[in-house]
Amino acid sequence: MPRNNRRGVLFACFALLSVLAACAPPPEVPPGTSVLRVETESGPRMVLVQVPDGPVKAVAVMFPGGDGRIGVSPDGSIGRIGNFLIRTRAQWVARGLMFAAVDAAPNRAGTRGDRVGPENRRAIEAIVATLRRRTTAPIWLLGTSAGAPAALAGAASLPVGAVRGAVVSSPVSVAGPRDSVFDVALERVKAPVLIQVHRDDGCAITPPDKAEPLKARLSGSRLVEIQTYEGGDSPRSGPCEAFSQHGFLGLERRVVDAAVDWILAH
Repeated sequence: MPRNNRRGVLFACFALLSVLAACAPPPEVPPGTSVLRVETESGPRMVLVQVPDGPVKAVAVMFPGGDGRIGVSPDGSIGRIGNFLIRTRAQWVARGLMFAAVDAAPNRAGTRGDRVGPENRRAIEAIVATLRRRTTAPIWLLGTSAGAPAALAGAASLPVGAVRGAVVSSPVSVAGPRDSVFDVALERVKAPVLIQVHRDDGCAITPPDKAEPLKARLSGSRLVEIQTYEGGDSPRSGPCEAFSQHGFLGLERRVVDAAVDWILAH
């Protein structure tokens, strides 16, 4: 085939691919999904909500790790889905929990004070109040990695009874550029707390041996339990990323079921 003809064929193929991409359907959004826009002093907070088919047994308000940004769009899609809590959302909903994933404020980047400071604590209060208007089911605050300080900060600052408890996994517990769970007034947490860690978590800021000191600092809580896991799949990411022991890779079902069982029992 002459060179000019080959170029013409290639151009036509690229043009066709562009048309097909433009006509491709948007990412599938699970049934029962909605997006709440909660106005706060630090900016609008987008909250993705998924509800189960049957009765809502509890509400899981989830704070992801990293910088807290997951890219919740008004159409219900999520830009960053790898986070442990985000990628398992269907499992929580299947167990009868309303899933509420909190995106970071647009002007925040997960630096110190963003997760445990007064502005974010007031934002959590506004988010919980918004969800309370939608259901009477008990509300739990969940946070993984850098999201764990946010969950505990909310539990520490909200009035007693506003939330039923908190579940934190692979919590950031070493001082650094982001907030640690030890930056929270932990003695003010009165509700039950479940701590989930992986024995072989290799992330330098989430060492599993900090779970016991965290439990000791939660002296005001009426119940604190630690669940330690081992095994799973070989890591497919860095030690502080979601697709490793830090994110319970290969153990997702077991970890989620244990957390839901604990939530429903308390």
